[in-house]
Amino acid sequence: MERLILLLLGIAVIFAGITYLLGRVLSRVKSIKYSPAVLCLIVGLYYLYLAKIVRSGEGFEDLANVLLSVMSLTGFVSGLITALILDFVLPQFKP
Repeated sequence: MERLILLLLGIAVIFAGITYLLGRVLSRVKSIKYSPAVLCLIVGLYYLYLAKIVRSGEGFEDLANVLLSVMSLTGFVSGLITALILDFVLPQFKP
């Protein structure tokens, strides 16, 4: 269980870093910093769809798809929160 939590925290840090870098490097394009979060949402929903609908009941494949979905949705949440902080919270602190 400790490894899973550490893995999820690592994924959250990686996607927050990617979102931060995209927000700083391409600051003129506001929507580009949301692209990692949208990509993770699409991948997470795809794996959740695979786990629930396609080939259900075939061994541990469903469990693996659910875990991949959880990991992708963790990246989505951390990327989205970082992008929202960059858009709405940080501009309030600039003079």
